[in-house]
Amino acid sequence: MEDRPRDTLKRSILIGLAALGVAALLIWVMPLALDPLLSPGGKSKTQSSVAHTVDDVDRSVQEWLRRVGAVEVLNRESGGVIRAIYRLPRGAKNGQIIHRIRSFADEANLEVYVRIVDGIDVELRAYHGPDLRHQLLLIPDLPDPPTFSKGVKDPNRPLLAIIVTGLGEAAAASIIDQPVPVTVAIKPFTPFSLRIARRAAASWHEVIVDLPNGMAPSEAQHAVPHATGIWVNGAPVTPLAAEDVVVVPADRMGRRKSHTRRASRVLPVQQRERRTTMETLQRVRHIAARSGVGALVVKADDPELGEVLAWAAKAHRYGYRMVLATEAARGPEVQGPTGGLATAFGGGGLIPQSPR
Repeated sequence: MEDRPRDTLKRSILIGLAALGVAALLIWVMPLALDPLLSPGGKSKTQSSVAHTVDDVDRSVQEWLRRVGAVEVLNRESGGVIRAIYRLPRGAKNGQIIHRIRSFADEANLEVYVRIVDGIDVELRAYHGPDLRHQLLLIPDLPDPPTFSKGVKDPNRPLLAIIVTGLGEAAAASIIDQPVPVTVAIKPFTPFSLRIARRAAASWHEVIVDLPNGMAPSEAQHAVPHATGIWVNGAPVTPLAAEDVVVVPADRMGRRKSHTRRASRVLPVQQRERRTTMETLQRVRHIAARSGVGALVVKADDPELGEVLAWAAKAHRYGYRMVLATEAARGPEVQGPTGGLATAFGGGGLIPQSPR
């Protein structure tokens, strides 16, 4: 009789330990058993990340480009990311290209994003696991840019800006004497920087700073009088001020987002990476025709600069309006939220005219 309480205690302890063991088993095993049912997408993504190597991603992307007929124009790799430009065949439709590439990616079980940028190009981003591997721009073989029959007083003409960079090492009379608005990007602390800035401002052109690598934006702007903005073609060493108008290459907008998010105005521009400068100007005209605003960057020593400026002098004949970079950056404000005065007074009213 004396051993019965002790046996009862032992039995209770064993039952308690067995219950704890069963509970622990349920806690650890059940989530693993239910995970495929509750989150099938997560398992597929994990398998995709593990099953495919970087070479697999590269081969797949090259095969897709071959199948849609894309031809390489420019290719460079930095930091493990391949950034390239490909030309699509004439007559290719962006919607069809995007649909085909997405179907290829689904078949290969790869993480790929495809979208239209600039209104005319297709951007393709392919990932290996969490890391970006390919950032490609697929550009269509465009026909001649459209011509508009709008008069010089029509406020709804597409806006087009030309920014000449790299000025300051020599005189720039041929640029400053242009009869159309031109934005000049001047390098600070160069022999002719002050002279060019003052002459350009006096001639109703616009002055912005050509920011050198490693120089703080505030220091560079203080060195160039009359500067209303800044041309950034590299990561600035300090954040940009909230009131800056920032001109950046369109294909590098994403990589500079953290540096330009505080800027009040950001103008994406096209630069010569697609054959010739005049062909790039043709693309800018297409972009302006679709979006209302286009901008081209030309280096001061570009051999085609004279041709670009000659076309700008007669841009009004094709229905385009030449503007300064800050005007292009404020395109919606310049043209108005309703598409300009012509739309606002389209019901038969008259557009107010200046008394002068």
